[in-house]
Amino acid sequence: MLDRITLVNFKSAQNLEVPLSSLTVLSGFNGSGKSTALQSIALLRQSLDPHTDRCETLKLRGPLVQIGGAEDLLCENASNNLISIAIRCGANEGRVEATAFEPGQYVLGAQLHGDFEPFKAVRDCPFQYLQADRLTPRTHYERSDSFDTQRMGLLGAQGQFTPDYLANQGDRLEVSERRRCPISMSGVRSELIGRIVGTPRLSDQVSGWMQELSPGVRISASRLSATDLVSLKFQYMSTEIGHDSKFRRPANVGFGLTYSLPVVTALLASPPGTLLLLENPEAHLHPRGQAALGTLIARVASDGVQVLVETHSDHVLNGIRLAVKNGIVDSQACQLCNFVRDTETAASYIEAPSILPNGELSTWPVGFFDEWEKSLQALLT
Repeated sequence: MLDRITLVNFKSAQNLEVPLSSLTVLSGFNGSGKSTALQSIALLRQSLDPHTDRCETLKLRGPLVQIGGAEDLLCENASNNLISIAIRCGANEGRVEATAFEPGQYVLGAQLHGDFEPFKAVRDCPFQYLQADRLTPRTHYERSDSFDTQRMGLLGAQGQFTPDYLANQGDRLEVSERRRCPISMSGVRSELIGRIVGTPRLSDQVSGWMQELSPGVRISASRLSATDLVSLKFQYMSTEIGHDSKFRRPANVGFGLTYSLPVVTALLASPPGTLLLLENPEAHLHPRGQAALGTLIARVASDGVQVLVETHSDHVLNGIRLAVKNGIVDSQACQLCNFVRDTETAASYIEAPSILPNGELSTWPVGFFDEWEKSLQALLT
């Protein structure tokens, strides 16, 4: 498990130390450095040589992240051209350094200092990185584009291979008991849950958790014969057999279901030991669905997956806090990182309140999910 990332001259991070845990919540204003922290890990993952214990280049354009050229990577307030990414795992710490020379340069020569073990943790573990720009409703979707993608179960940085993964693994893979959909949930009758969530299989469990987003929905993904395409369809089921709707295209059931499908799939399918990076999982979702995602994220983190989630949603945070209070995940396994960008120096820094065992916070920094309270006070005065 990664315990800490330290970034120097990396995009908005002039000198930034990010503490990590089993479940790390990255919050803060736009442009404060949250995505930068996730991108640094994705950059290492696509740059590390799978066959040697070296890191000789940083590849700024790749399948996980496309940062641009050297001028896009180097912090604009840097006093020199040296870029550094350091990772700590337990007692081991290693650092990769690269120098940005020319604008447009997208492969940088790099040198490794210290231990390589932390970089093995990034390179060799099961890995998923889902960006905020994800799967959208389409008529058909593409199949996984390579043997390695299929072998490693990668959903793609935009989640573009999720329908293909569900078509291939949905009826084969069983979801661990700790992550399975609860048999009762608010607003959904148990008879309906029973019809939708019939087995521990991934396809059933994905549809089960989707009840928090759109009650009655069921997902179906299938490969189209003699093509390289995958069909994704949604159906609305009833408590009574014979009253189910016809299958509908993704464009006809709302944007949020398709957009959230890669997130729910990754959370349920990632094996223990996975490093899972999520950007804005709450986008386009009803508040109840956002809170349910927070609870599911906590379940996954307590089941051996290291989750780093960037979010602007107090509902996601509250779902995690309730999971702590209800004993689903230990408060010590949760790390809150509120990113703040100094308006005078433009440097980013982190405030780190703690989640207490009862779900409350040790402190409440200014700007940390406090807009609801501010608006309520304004309404009452």
